Amino acid sequence: MTWKERLRAELHHHTLLFVITMAYCIGAVYYLAAHDIFGLPVFQDYLIGAAIPLAAMASFRIFGETAYHTLHVRPFRAKGLWAGIWQSEIFSPERLLAAAIPVMLLPLFSSVFTSFKTSIPEVAPFAWDTTLMEWDLALHGGIHPWELLQPILGHPFVSSAFSYLYNLWHGMIFVVYWQMFRIQDRELRMQFLISFVLAWVFLGSIGALLFSSAGPCYYELVVTGPNPFADQMAYLYAAHEQFPNRALLAQEYLWGLYETGRAGLGGGISAMPSLHVGVALLIFFLARRFNTKAAWLAGGYGVIVMVGSVHLGWHYAIDGYVAIIGAIIAWRLSGWLVQRLVPPAPPAASP
Repeated sequence: MTWKERLRAELHHHTLLFVITMAYCIGAVYYLAAHDIFGLPVFQDYLIGAAIPLAAMASFRIFGETAYHTLHVRPFRAKGLWAGIWQSEIFSPERLLAAAIPVMLLPLFSSVFTSFKTSIPEVAPFAWDTTLMEWDLALHGGIHPWELLQPILGHPFVSSAFSYLYNLWHGMIFVVYWQMFRIQDRELRMQFLISFVLAWVFLGSIGALLFSSAGPCYYELVVTGPNPFADQMAYLYAAHEQFPNRALLAQEYLWGLYETGRAGLGGGISAMPSLHVGVALLIFFLARRFNTKAAWLAGGYGVIVMVGSVHLGWHYAIDGYVAIIGAIIAWRLSGWLVQRLVPPAPPAASP
Protein backbone atom coordinates (compact mmCIF):
# COMPACT_ATOMS: atom_id res chain seq x y z
CA MET A 1 0.00 0.00 0.00
CA THR A 2 1.41 3.39 -1.02
CA TRP A 3 1.41 6.26 1.46
CA LYS A 4 -1.16 8.06 -0.68
CA GLU A 5 -3.46 5.03 -0.43
CA ARG A 6 -2.77 4.79 3.29
CA LEU A 7 -3.68 8.45 3.79
CA ARG A 8 -6.93 7.94 1.88
CA ALA A 9 -7.75 4.87 3.97
CA GLU A 10 -7.05 6.78 7.20
CA LEU A 11 -9.35 9.60 6.09
CA HIS A 12 -12.14 7.10 5.40
CA HIS A 13 -11.51 5.33 8.70
CA HIS A 14 -11.81 8.61 10.65
CA THR A 15 -14.78 10.03 8.75
CA LEU A 16 -17.39 9.21 11.39
CA LEU A 17 -15.25 10.62 14.21
CA PHE A 18 -14.70 13.76 12.15
CA VAL A 19 -18.41 14.15 11.34
CA ILE A 20 -19.54 13.70 14.96
CA THR A 21 -16.92 16.11 16.27
CA MET A 22 -17.56 18.78 13.67
CA ALA A 23 -21.35 18.43 13.99
CA TYR A 24 -21.00 19.15 17.70
CA CYS A 25 -18.66 22.10 17.12
CA ILE A 26 -20.87 23.66 14.45
CA GLY A 27 -24.05 23.04 16.42
CA ALA A 28 -22.57 24.43 19.64
CA VAL A 29 -21.17 27.54 17.94
CA TYR A 30 -24.51 28.14 16.22
CA TYR A 31 -26.36 27.72 19.52
CA LEU A 32 -24.03 30.16 21.26
CA ALA A 33 -24.35 32.67 18.43
CA ALA A 34 -28.16 32.45 18.71
CA HIS A 35 -27.69 33.63 22.31
CA ASP A 36 -25.29 36.40 21.28
CA ILE A 37 -22.21 34.57 22.53
CA PHE A 38 -19.36 34.68 20.06
CA GLY A 39 -15.74 33.56 19.85
CA LEU A 40 -13.55 30.80 21.23
CA PRO A 41 -11.47 32.68 23.82
CA VAL A 42 -9.49 29.65 24.99
CA PHE A 43 -8.64 28.13 21.60
CA GLN A 44 -5.03 29.25 21.76
CA ASP A 45 -4.72 27.90 25.31
CA TYR A 46 -5.97 24.50 24.18
CA LEU A 47 -3.55 24.49 21.27
CA ILE A 48 -0.74 24.87 23.79
CA GLY A 49 -2.41 22.37 26.10
CA ALA A 50 -2.63 19.82 23.29
CA ALA A 51 1.04 20.31 22.42
CA ILE A 52 2.27 19.64 25.96
CA PRO A 53 1.30 15.92 26.09
CA LEU A 54 2.71 15.44 22.60
CA ALA A 55 5.98 17.03 23.66
CA ALA A 56 6.04 14.93 26.83
CA MET A 57 5.47 11.69 24.89
CA ALA A 58 8.21 12.56 22.40
CA SER A 59 10.57 13.59 25.19
CA PHE A 60 10.10 10.33 27.09
CA ARG A 61 10.78 8.36 23.90
CA ILE A 62 13.90 10.37 23.11
CA PHE A 63 15.09 9.93 26.71
CA GLY A 64 14.50 6.18 26.48
CA GLU A 65 16.43 5.85 23.24
CA THR A 66 19.24 8.00 24.59
CA ALA A 67 19.51 5.94 27.77
CA TYR A 68 19.48 2.69 25.77
CA HIS A 69 22.22 3.79 23.37
CA THR A 70 24.31 5.32 26.15
CA LEU A 71 24.16 2.30 28.44
CA HIS A 72 23.93 -0.66 26.07
CA VAL A 73 25.26 0.21 22.61
CA ARG A 74 29.04 -0.03 22.29
CA PRO A 75 30.69 1.88 20.86
CA PHE A 76 28.30 4.78 21.40
CA ARG A 77 27.71 6.80 18.24
CA ALA A 78 25.56 9.92 18.00
CA LYS A 79 24.54 8.99 14.45
CA GLY A 80 23.17 5.66 15.65
CA LEU A 81 21.33 7.40 18.48
CA TRP A 82 19.49 9.76 16.17
CA ALA A 83 18.70 6.93 13.78
CA GLY A 84 17.21 4.96 16.68
CA ILE A 85 15.11 7.93 17.78
CA TRP A 86 13.80 8.61 14.29
CA GLN A 87 13.01 4.94 13.64
CA SER A 88 11.22 4.45 16.98
CA GLU A 89 7.51 3.73 16.84
CA ILE A 90 6.28 7.09 18.08
CA PHE A 91 7.85 8.87 15.10
CA SER A 92 6.76 6.35 12.48
CA PRO A 93 4.85 7.92 9.55
CA GLU A 94 2.24 5.19 9.91
CA ARG A 95 1.52 6.19 13.52
CA LEU A 96 1.57 9.91 12.72
CA LEU A 97 -0.96 9.42 9.93
CA ALA A 98 -3.27 7.51 12.26
CA ALA A 99 -3.09 10.23 14.91
CA ALA A 100 -3.25 13.28 12.65
CA ILE A 101 -7.03 13.75 12.45
CA PRO A 102 -7.94 13.23 16.13
CA VAL A 103 -4.95 15.32 17.27
CA MET A 104 -6.03 18.21 15.04
CA LEU A 105 -9.66 17.94 16.17
CA LEU A 106 -8.90 17.95 19.90
CA PRO A 107 -8.04 21.67 20.45
CA LEU A 108 -11.08 22.82 18.47
CA PHE A 109 -13.39 20.39 20.23
CA SER A 110 -12.02 21.31 23.68
CA SER A 111 -12.30 25.06 23.12
CA VAL A 112 -15.87 24.81 21.79
CA PHE A 113 -16.81 22.58 24.73
CA THR A 114 -15.36 25.04 27.24
CA SER A 115 -17.13 27.98 25.60
CA PHE A 116 -20.41 26.06 25.63
CA LYS A 117 -20.05 24.91 29.22
CA THR A 118 -19.03 28.35 30.44
CA SER A 119 -22.13 29.84 28.81
CA ILE A 120 -24.61 27.42 30.40
CA PRO A 121 -25.47 29.58 33.45
CA GLU A 122 -26.03 32.53 31.13
CA VAL A 123 -28.41 30.58 28.89
CA ALA A 124 -29.95 28.36 31.57
CA PRO A 125 -29.34 29.67 35.12
CA PHE A 126 -28.67 27.07 37.81
CA ALA A 127 -32.11 25.73 38.69
CA TRP A 128 -31.73 22.04 39.48
CA ASP A 129 -29.64 21.99 42.65
CA THR A 130 -32.55 21.74 45.07
CA THR A 131 -34.19 19.00 43.03
CA LEU A 132 -30.97 17.00 42.75
CA MET A 133 -30.38 17.34 46.47
CA GLU A 134 -33.91 16.04 47.15
CA TRP A 135 -33.43 13.13 44.74
CA ASP A 136 -30.23 12.23 46.57
CA LEU A 137 -32.13 12.19 49.86
CA ALA A 138 -34.86 10.00 48.39
CA LEU A 139 -32.34 7.52 46.98
CA HIS A 140 -30.32 7.25 50.19
CA GLY A 141 -32.97 6.82 52.86
CA GLY A 142 -33.32 10.48 53.77
CA ILE A 143 -29.58 10.90 54.43
CA HIS A 144 -27.26 13.02 52.34
CA PRO A 145 -24.65 10.81 50.62
CA TRP A 146 -21.78 12.93 51.95
CA GLU A 147 -23.00 12.17 55.47
CA LEU A 148 -22.88 8.45 54.73
CA LEU A 149 -19.27 8.79 53.60
CA GLN A 150 -18.12 11.11 56.37
CA PRO A 151 -17.45 8.46 59.08
CA ILE A 152 -15.11 6.68 56.64
CA LEU A 153 -13.51 9.55 54.74
CA GLY A 154 -13.90 12.41 57.21
CA HIS A 155 -10.24 12.69 58.16
CA PRO A 156 -8.06 15.60 56.92
CA PHE A 157 -5.33 13.42 55.43
CA VAL A 158 -7.84 11.14 53.69
CA SER A 159 -9.71 14.11 52.23
CA SER A 160 -6.45 15.62 51.01
CA ALA A 161 -5.42 12.32 49.42
CA PHE A 162 -8.78 12.05 47.67
CA SER A 163 -8.42 15.59 46.33
CA TYR A 164 -5.05 14.78 44.76
CA LEU A 165 -6.26 11.45 43.40
CA TYR A 166 -9.36 13.13 41.98
CA ASN A 167 -7.16 15.67 40.20
CA LEU A 168 -5.28 12.84 38.47
CA TRP A 169 -8.37 12.61 36.26
CA HIS A 170 -6.84 15.33 34.09
CA GLY A 171 -3.96 12.96 33.38
CA MET A 172 -6.40 10.80 31.46
CA ILE A 173 -5.59 12.95 28.45
CA PHE A 174 -2.50 10.77 28.09
CA VAL A 175 -4.79 7.75 27.70
CA VAL A 176 -6.59 9.62 24.92
CA TYR A 177 -3.30 10.44 23.19
CA TRP A 178 -2.13 6.87 23.61
CA GLN A 179 -5.22 5.72 21.74
CA MET A 180 -4.81 8.40 19.10
CA PHE A 181 -1.33 7.12 18.29
CA ARG A 182 -2.12 3.44 18.72
CA ILE A 183 -2.10 1.39 15.52
CA GLN A 184 -3.06 -1.98 17.04
CA ASP A 185 -6.69 -3.09 17.46
CA ARG A 186 -7.99 -0.11 15.53
CA GLU A 187 -11.63 -1.07 16.05
CA LEU A 188 -11.24 -0.79 19.84
CA ARG A 189 -9.30 2.44 19.41
CA MET A 190 -12.05 4.00 17.33
CA GLN A 191 -14.75 2.79 19.72
CA PHE A 192 -12.98 4.53 22.58
CA LEU A 193 -12.40 7.79 20.68
CA ILE A 194 -16.02 8.00 19.51
CA SER A 195 -17.39 7.12 22.95
CA PHE A 196 -15.12 9.79 24.44
CA VAL A 197 -16.58 12.44 22.13
CA LEU A 198 -20.15 11.22 22.73
CA ALA A 199 -19.66 11.46 26.50
CA TRP A 200 -18.53 15.08 26.28
CA VAL A 201 -21.39 15.91 23.91
CA PHE A 202 -24.29 14.21 25.69
CA LEU A 203 -23.11 14.25 29.31
CA GLY A 204 -20.92 17.32 29.42
CA SER A 205 -22.92 19.56 27.10
CA ILE A 206 -26.53 18.54 26.46
CA GLY A 207 -27.08 16.93 29.86
CA ALA A 208 -25.35 19.82 31.63
CA LEU A 209 -27.61 22.30 29.82
CA LEU A 210 -30.85 20.42 30.50
CA PHE A 211 -30.01 19.91 34.20
CA SER A 212 -28.17 23.15 34.81
CA SER A 213 -26.76 22.87 38.33
CA ALA A 214 -23.74 24.07 40.26
CA GLY A 215 -23.13 21.29 42.80
CA PRO A 216 -22.97 21.02 46.60
CA CYS A 217 -19.84 23.16 46.93
CA TYR A 218 -21.71 26.13 45.43
CA TYR A 219 -25.15 25.35 46.88
CA GLU A 220 -25.35 28.35 49.19
CA LEU A 221 -24.30 30.63 46.33
CA VAL A 222 -27.06 29.56 43.94
CA VAL A 223 -29.94 28.49 46.21
CA THR A 224 -31.84 30.72 48.62
CA GLY A 225 -32.53 29.13 51.99
CA PRO A 226 -30.85 26.59 54.27
CA ASN A 227 -27.66 24.99 52.98
CA PRO A 228 -27.59 21.23 53.73
CA PHE A 229 -23.94 21.15 52.68
CA ALA A 230 -22.70 23.87 55.04
CA ASP A 231 -21.25 21.36 57.50
CA GLN A 232 -19.58 19.43 54.70
CA MET A 233 -17.85 22.52 53.31
CA ALA A 234 -16.94 23.73 56.81
CA TYR A 235 -15.23 20.40 57.46
CA LEU A 236 -13.36 20.49 54.13
CA TYR A 237 -12.04 23.99 54.77
CA ALA A 238 -11.03 23.08 58.32
CA ALA A 239 -9.26 19.96 57.03
CA HIS A 240 -7.57 22.11 54.39
CA GLU A 241 -5.79 23.94 57.20
CA GLN A 242 -4.03 20.69 58.13
CA PHE A 243 -3.54 19.05 54.73
CA PRO A 244 -4.00 20.89 51.39
CA ASN A 245 -7.17 20.13 49.49
CA ARG A 246 -6.81 20.61 45.74
CA ALA A 247 -10.56 20.44 45.22
CA LEU A 248 -11.18 23.62 47.20
CA LEU A 249 -8.58 25.49 45.16
CA ALA A 250 -10.17 24.30 41.91
CA GLN A 251 -13.63 25.22 43.14
CA GLU A 252 -12.46 28.75 43.97
CA TYR A 253 -10.81 29.01 40.55
CA LEU A 254 -13.99 27.99 38.70
CA TRP A 255 -16.20 30.30 40.74
CA GLY A 256 -13.80 33.16 40.07
CA LEU A 257 -14.13 32.56 36.33
CA TYR A 258 -17.91 32.41 36.68
CA GLU A 259 -18.15 35.64 38.69
CA THR A 260 -15.99 37.57 36.25
CA GLY A 261 -17.59 36.04 33.16
CA ARG A 262 -14.27 34.82 31.85
CA ALA A 263 -13.44 31.60 30.04
CA GLY A 264 -10.39 29.64 31.10
CA LEU A 265 -8.81 26.23 30.69
CA GLY A 266 -11.15 23.67 32.21
CA GLY A 267 -13.65 26.43 32.91
CA GLY A 268 -17.38 26.06 33.36
CA ILE A 269 -19.50 24.90 36.29
CA SER A 270 -21.80 21.91 35.94
CA ALA A 271 -22.88 19.20 38.37
CA MET A 272 -25.39 16.97 36.59
CA PRO A 273 -24.28 14.66 35.08
CA SER A 274 -20.70 14.00 36.21
CA LEU A 275 -18.39 13.94 33.21
CA HIS A 276 -15.55 12.90 35.52
CA VAL A 277 -17.36 9.70 36.45
CA GLY A 278 -18.47 9.04 32.87
CA VAL A 279 -14.99 9.34 31.38
CA ALA A 280 -13.48 7.26 34.20
CA LEU A 281 -15.91 4.48 33.32
CA LEU A 282 -14.94 4.67 29.64
CA ILE A 283 -11.31 4.25 30.68
CA PHE A 284 -12.36 1.15 32.62
CA PHE A 285 -14.16 -0.28 29.58
CA LEU A 286 -10.99 0.28 27.57
CA ALA A 287 -8.69 -1.18 30.23
CA ARG A 288 -10.63 -4.41 30.65
CA ARG A 289 -10.02 -5.20 26.98
CA PHE A 290 -6.30 -5.40 27.76
CA ASN A 291 -5.85 -7.38 30.94
CA THR A 292 -7.29 -7.98 34.39
CA LYS A 293 -4.71 -5.86 36.22
CA ALA A 294 -5.41 -2.83 34.05
CA ALA A 295 -9.14 -3.33 34.55
CA TRP A 296 -8.77 -3.50 38.35
CA LEU A 297 -6.60 -0.38 38.36
CA ALA A 298 -8.98 1.60 36.15
CA GLY A 299 -12.04 0.29 37.99
CA GLY A 300 -10.53 1.18 41.35
CA TYR A 301 -9.78 4.68 40.14
CA GLY A 302 -13.33 4.99 38.84
CA VAL A 303 -14.63 4.21 42.33
CA ILE A 304 -12.30 6.87 43.77
CA VAL A 305 -13.66 9.43 41.31
CA MET A 306 -17.27 8.51 42.07
CA VAL A 307 -16.81 8.60 45.85
CA GLY A 308 -14.48 11.61 45.73
CA SER A 309 -16.92 13.63 43.65
CA VAL A 310 -19.42 13.41 46.52
CA HIS A 311 -17.01 13.67 49.44
CA LEU A 312 -15.23 16.72 48.00
CA GLY A 313 -18.48 18.57 47.29
CA TRP A 314 -18.24 18.55 43.53
CA HIS A 315 -21.32 16.46 42.81
CA TYR A 316 -24.57 15.04 44.06
CA ALA A 317 -24.43 11.25 44.04
CA ILE A 318 -27.14 11.08 41.40
CA ASP A 319 -24.84 13.01 39.03
CA GLY A 320 -22.52 10.02 39.04
CA TYR A 321 -25.32 7.46 38.74
CA VAL A 322 -26.68 9.19 35.64
CA ALA A 323 -23.16 9.49 34.21
CA ILE A 324 -22.61 5.74 34.64
CA ILE A 325 -25.75 5.02 32.62
CA GLY A 326 -24.72 7.58 30.01
CA ALA A 327 -21.20 6.16 29.68
CA ILE A 328 -22.55 2.63 29.22
CA ILE A 329 -24.83 3.88 26.45
CA ALA A 330 -21.98 5.85 24.82
CA TRP A 331 -19.68 2.83 24.87
CA ARG A 332 -22.22 0.45 23.41
CA LEU A 333 -23.47 2.94 20.85
CA SER A 334 -19.94 3.71 19.70
CA GLY A 335 -19.23 -0.01 19.34
CA TRP A 336 -22.35 -0.43 17.24
CA LEU A 337 -21.39 2.55 15.07
CA VAL A 338 -17.84 1.31 14.54
CA GLN A 339 -19.02 -2.13 13.45
CA ARG A 340 -21.53 -0.76 10.95
CA LEU A 341 -20.30 2.63 9.74
CA VAL A 342 -16.52 2.79 10.13
CA PRO A 343 -14.42 1.40 7.24
CA PRO A 344 -11.47 -0.79 8.27
CA ALA A 345 -8.19 0.93 9.08
CA PRO A 346 -5.31 0.39 6.65
CA PRO A 347 -3.23 -2.68 7.45
CA ALA A 348 0.01 -2.24 9.34
CA ALA A 349 2.98 -1.48 7.13
CA SER A 350 5.42 -4.29 6.54
CA PRO A 351 8.56 -3.98 8.69
